[in-house]
Amino acid sequence: MEKNGVKYVLNGRTKQKMPHYFQLYENYMANQKRLSIKSAVSNLNKPYLITHGKTDTSVSCNEAIKLNSWNSDSELFLLDECNHVFNTSHPWSKMSMSIALNTVVIATSNFIIRHKKT
Repeated sequence: MEKNGVKYVLNGRTKQKMPHYFQLYENYMANQKRLSIKSAVSNLNKPYLITHGKTDTSVSCNEAIKLNSWNSDSELFLLDECNHVFNTSHPWSKMSMSIALNTVVIATSNFIIRHKKT
């Protein structure tokens, strides 16, 4: 990657070759503390919702659990039998959302209503 300036990583779902440029690595290393997800999440001062599919093969469910553990003002919403894209695909050719995505939309709407500042 450093030698060529770019490394292509195959997206397992879309089969696209995604470029990862070396400058991204350099930028991350130069700003590692500021770009730390744990640090950012720990310092959030507002509630946030984490939705995650329990059968996500792209990002482990443990990552969502960690996000939740780093801030007491978070809520974790895990969906059984649900993948990384909430059982949808791209392109989506059906006339309605998947049951999982619809469940996420409802959970998100409820979360916003509960935390709406009046």
